[in-house]
Amino acid sequence: MITFIACAMVLAGLPALVPTPNSLVPGKGSIELRKPVIVATAPSLVPLAYVLAEEIETKTGVRPGVSSSPSRKGITLRLRAGGGPESYRIEVTSGVTIIAPTLKGISWGSVSLLQAIEGRGRITVPRLHIADEPAHPYRGLMIDVARRSHSIDVLKQCVVLCHLYKLGYLQLHLSDDQSFTFPSQAFPLINTQNEHGGPSYTLAELQGLVQFSDARGVTIIPEMDIPGHSATLVRTMPDLFKIKGTKPYEHHASINFVNPAVLRAVDMLIGEMCEVFHSSPYFHMGGDEADISLADQHPDFQAAFKELGLPDKSQQELYRRFLNQVNAMVKKRGKKLIVWEGFGPNPASKFPIDKDILVMEFENAYYLPTDLLSDGYSLVNASWTPLYVVNRHVWPARKVYDWDISQFGRFSNLYPTTGWYKAPNVEHIQGAQVCSWEGPEESEIENLRRLVPAMAERIWSSRAAPYDEFEARMKATDSLLEQLVHPVRIDSGPLDATDPSGFDVPCFSKPLTVSLHATRNGSVRFTTDGKPPTFASPEYSKPIELTQTTTIRAAVFNPIRGGRLGYESAKTFYYVAPHLPNLATGKKVTSSGGTQGPQTPELAVDDNLDLASSWWAAPGPQWLRVDLGGLHSVDRIEVFPYWDGRRYYGYTVEVSEGGLSWATVADRSANTKPASSQGDEILFEPQRVRFVKVNMLHGSANEGVHLVELRVWPAKTN
Repeated sequence: MITFIACAMVLAGLPALVPTPNSLVPGKGSIELRKPVIVATAPSLVPLAYVLAEEIETKTGVRPGVSSSPSRKGITLRLRAGGGPESYRIEVTSGVTIIAPTLKGISWGSVSLLQAIEGRGRITVPRLHIADEPAHPYRGLMIDVARRSHSIDVLKQCVVLCHLYKLGYLQLHLSDDQSFTFPSQAFPLINTQNEHGGPSYTLAELQGLVQFSDARGVTIIPEMDIPGHSATLVRTMPDLFKIKGTKPYEHHASINFVNPAVLRAVDMLIGEMCEVFHSSPYFHMGGDEADISLADQHPDFQAAFKELGLPDKSQQELYRRFLNQVNAMVKKRGKKLIVWEGFGPNPASKFPIDKDILVMEFENAYYLPTDLLSDGYSLVNASWTPLYVVNRHVWPARKVYDWDISQFGRFSNLYPTTGWYKAPNVEHIQGAQVCSWEGPEESEIENLRRLVPAMAERIWSSRAAPYDEFEARMKATDSLLEQLVHPVRIDSGPLDATDPSGFDVPCFSKPLTVSLHATRNGSVRFTTDGKPPTFASPEYSKPIELTQTTTIRAAVFNPIRGGRLGYESAKTFYYVAPHLPNLATGKKVTSSGGTQGPQTPELAVDDNLDLASSWWAAPGPQWLRVDLGGLHSVDRIEVFPYWDGRRYYGYTVEVSEGGLSWATVADRSANTKPASSQGDEILFEPQRVRFVKVNMLHGSANEGVHLVELRVWPAKTN
């Protein structure tokens, strides 16, 4: 048997498949399927057969029929025991046969067939034999639907993306501080104060999405983020969920998880979610970043300390017990619990965390991956670098391709500065997951369409062809993705700029021309204000000229009835202004202390307005001082506190010649205006300045203070 990697595929003119199959043996020539029929040999395969028929029609213009009657010259889907649970075989002789032990295996075989099919107006398949299965059982994508509203149609596009690249799981981050998007019937109040820009989903919408996903071999995993990241629960039902009466502040986002009534509520919510997402073998409880530092003041926690024989201030022990309690709730429903890496090692704990919990290692800070593995836990690699997508923060596919599943990269805004941990073996690393956080729905596909296939390629097998060869195959599959999810192709002229942080987003610095091309008949309508297009939106008639950052959203509509035909297409083009370095960039920085994790003071003067590249410190007040390295005439300072549309900060700005006496040039200690990406401009008469100090006094969201960037500008000379 000859095993082909990507190089052989490209050079030999074989199908461009992503991820690369373990074994592909070519035959002679190809076959043309005339009047083809897809034969589903079991009732469970019928939905997938219709999916494949629709996909083939999208690619070739020819729609196969679907039948349960045998056909020697059709496409036969056959379940047969043998091999791993996601293994499959494809045999192309006079017809096509896909054989696998499970629906997922048949689904992955159908994707390989779809990628291999050639022709327009006909269906041509090269003769070949493929024997394939993944090296790792967990290959996933997470979408954050709690912080930004996502339509069901966008989630269906994400399902198609997963299906095309053989990712078996799509995790939905259904709840967070901003919103609770699962439609609870037991606690309807929690759906009444969403702040993410849209309503909660309906049961019918989620049930339909599960059916859509299951038909494609993609399983949806629900996540309810508890006990932290739960401000929606606390906000809507404070009498039940809030840890009341603590000082100097009350926990706004952590629930009172020692209260028996809260435990019953959590159990009911888990039950509701498991019923809707019945096909998922997993349930995700979040479990990370829970602020319970003052919870020991509450009578419920004090009573629990006494009952369990724990010393005062043992709330972390109760947190560990809560993880195990939720694990029991999940297991009684026949599912496996997943948590984010939110607990740390504690050999002396009275409540060791159950080893059958699957841990998603993302921050590599609380419990190092090497330690988790040596202590007997199973992991999913979801590390920030290179698997996190946060708005514009999209690592290029090449960065992902240079990674492998044994590598865990810590938070980093600049790839070369990443701190890495490497697992000595991958036996208990179940797989990997891309996590897309906080992004608007219109950015998901564009942000993920190159990163996801790079991860899929690297975790499907241990082999890695040269990147250029993978990229050639990915271009072919990306063109297929475009056909499947975008009825309008959004094309632009040459992009003349790159992202300042090296991320994979389209950037320009000179006026840019964008054109829209429909792939189906109808009226193309578009928007440039970020809103979804409707039949009342402008009709496309000529190229669009861009001079600033713009999101174009477009769709095809029935020209008579006005209904939308297919999904929406969207793309954001980022304007990058000519670079003008300021006096503070890269200069020596000192601070009062209190820095939180990797959010160091230096990130406030790195000339980077990415929110991830910022200085965080707690508790306020805290100060940051920059030494400009010499005296300069200064008349303008820009301060960029962290922005999310709601939070605001009180601060002052001082300047000094020698660092001993200071003059205040801005007093915003009483500020209540929300921070924004435009920052705050401070103008004053020219002064001789060497040192600039920002006193971050307080923030509206929590006890921390957060400064994204400080810019200092020389005075203009006449």
